[in-house]
Amino acid sequence: MKPAVFLFCMMALSVGGCSWIPRAGPSTSDVLEQGQAGGEILFGVVPVDDRVVNTLIAQPKEKFALRFKKDAQPPEVKIAIGDTLSVMIWESAAGGLFSEAPPAPAPTGGRPGIEPLSPESRPPGGQQGEFGNPRRPTETGRPQEEQRPSVGEPFPMEAIGAAAGRRSATIPDQEVGADGAISVPYAGRVPAVGRLPAEVQQAIEARLAEKALGPQALVIVKKSAVNAVTVLLNESGQESSAGFGETSIENIIGSLPNPVEAPAAVAAGAGVPPNRIQTAPAAGARVSLSPGGDRLLQIIAEAGGAKAPVHETFVRLSRGGVTATIPLEQLVSDPAEDLYAQPGDVVTLLRVPQTFSVFGATGRNAKIAFDARNITLAEALAKSQGLRDDLAKPEGVFLFRYEPNSVLQALDQPIAAGARGGVSPVVYRFNLRDGKAYSLAQEFPIYDKDVIFVADARPRRPTNSSPRSIKSRVRSSPAW
Repeated sequence: MKPAVFLFCMMALSVGGCSWIPRAGPSTSDVLEQGQAGGEILFGVVPVDDRVVNTLIAQPKEKFALRFKKDAQPPEVKIAIGDTLSVMIWESAAGGLFSEAPPAPAPTGGRPGIEPLSPESRPPGGQQGEFGNPRRPTETGRPQEEQRPSVGEPFPMEAIGAAAGRRSATIPDQEVGADGAISVPYAGRVPAVGRLPAEVQQAIEARLAEKALGPQALVIVKKSAVNAVTVLLNESGQESSAGFGETSIENIIGSLPNPVEAPAAVAAGAGVPPNRIQTAPAAGARVSLSPGGDRLLQIIAEAGGAKAPVHETFVRLSRGGVTATIPLEQLVSDPAEDLYAQPGDVVTLLRVPQTFSVFGATGRNAKIAFDARNITLAEALAKSQGLRDDLAKPEGVFLFRYEPNSVLQALDQPIAAGARGGVSPVVYRFNLRDGKAYSLAQEFPIYDKDVIFVADARPRRPTNSSPRSIKSRVRSSPAW
């Protein structure tokens, strides 16, 4: 055989061998054909255009303001059973039920305590008052009048009584009993449940009006187990990782969130499937509500705030048997979502890392974490290092996800035969050979646990350049 013929044979064999290189996944035609089997729809394939993108963007999101719109005003913080109350009573003159009798006059009629001290009994310099009266040193060694409470330090009830000239009495702290009342000397059991502190004060004053000297009462709620919000801080929610083995339609569909266990909030397009979260023991606190009302962000801050990144943190509010979940970033950015907290609310902060997976002919096949609350398909492809020039088929870019049936109906797409739980598998197809598709990719939203697949451009079956056909061509070719 001449060298030129031998070289031609080797080149033909090398070209034929390339067509047998295994694929990274299904071809474009495989995805289109496998959407139906036996006359049943397994998943819908939706070509992406302006209408599809606008429909997805317009889908309603979960909102606290809509789910709990009846609780737009701050609650009235009323006394409940088990609350700890402090009661203090003043009288207008000394010698009453709750005040000491006035001191007896001095026998000589003079004013006691005004005789000057002898020089040797006077205190050293710096320890006298304005008129020569000695300042009594305290435990810290400082004069008495210099002992002032620091800024923000609560003023004790005993100090109030001392300032009242011993015309007051402080009743020991007590819990509201099962009968809904508290005990007040000379007034008996005073009803307190369902009342404001000012209303209890008026009831005490009315009962003591004929027994005490012009009584005035002050009622303070020291502790309330009912008028409080429970805040749970779960900073370790993790989603189980999935391996990247052989890519197929079944594997891609199987890596999506379970449609049966997806809650209604996810079907509305604004939630996190709880089956994707492995919750660890949560720390928490009970935050008492103030009479003026506290908003959700104030309650969260009082409990210590979120430690995870904002785009990975979700706020779950449970109130009156209704539970809703929104991103913390949405709560921060939208003032309408920052509702007033209500007694008995349970606020849970969940850390849920948002991820999407990329398979096929891209520069990087991996599970990639969100670095912001909202990302688009264009950003997702960029994070996967884009399409490979030597492998990718630009018209074969697919995105797999489960969509609520309401979304498919808005897109005029059929529901899959095996759809359960109100969601159905769907595949969105992009043709990146069309320049318009790039602007659509900049608007197409990526959701948590989406799967992106880029088909391979190489053919699956051997072509006419197989070794057998090459051999027949070589035999029939003329000698050079």
